[in-house]
Amino acid sequence: MEHCLIDSESLIKMHSSEEFKAQKNHFMKLTLDASNALRAAYSHAVIAKSYADNCMTIQSTDDFDQSVLAVSFLYDQGIHNPIKRELRYLIESMVKYVYIDQKNPEASLIEKVSLTNQLPPSIEMRKDIQLKAFHEEDRQHFVNELYDAYRQCCAYVHVSPKQVEERLGRRDRGGALGYETTDELRKLNRLIFRVYDIALTLYFHGYGLSLSGDLFIGYFDRLPDWVFRKGKYVSAFSAYFDYKVERRRARGDNAGGWDFDHWPPKRFSKA
Repeated sequence: MEHCLIDSESLIKMHSSEEFKAQKNHFMKLTLDASNALRAAYSHAVIAKSYADNCMTIQSTDDFDQSVLAVSFLYDQGIHNPIKRELRYLIESMVKYVYIDQKNPEASLIEKVSLTNQLPPSIEMRKDIQLKAFHEEDRQHFVNELYDAYRQCCAYVHVSPKQVEERLGRRDRGGALGYETTDELRKLNRLIFRVYDIALTLYFHGYGLSLSGDLFIGYFDRLPDWVFRKGKYVSAFSAYFDYKVERRRARGDNAGGWDFDHWPPKRFSKA
């Protein structure tokens, strides 16, 4: 097979371009904003210590953060396929942690940890997860997209035509480590953002609506540049708390009572 190697001059030019730098900077923003959000959430949970100590989702915060940091290390080294395997693990672990917490709310953390052995290797339990910040039709929309992202990442866990073809194609154009193109970074960033948006939404549901409401109103609302404000699902999760007086006052909304009988409203156009 003939190789079309990228010469050093072209590589330097590409990696010096504003477009390439913008993708690198966007990834750094994703990493910092995800990691800082998790650390803020874990620190905030101290106000409900007895609950937090036995909440598997909250006690998995460092596991989530380790995945974010692992993705960052792999990204810096130009190692892309293992990133997708880490993203798959992140989705699977968050689905299972939230599921266990919701099905066993009174169990101790030790009891919940033991329950992980009883779960199948798949994420079938995603269908039973409660997503109370979403309208029921939106919940199904989220579950469907969660599974789609999971399947996309699964293509890189075991040997598959997709994985091999991408690797061979990268090799044929001289795509060794550190030879990633702007378009490759753009596509990878899009996937990472999508998975973090899904995983954070799961995390905050497992974290609990009460704690999450305080965190979003008191912390994230003060971060106008927090990148996950633009996340499809984190933004919808945040919108659940639009009924809160503090947020309504900040927005100049002086309307009267709130119609909780029709809350939360449907937000996504397709289920």
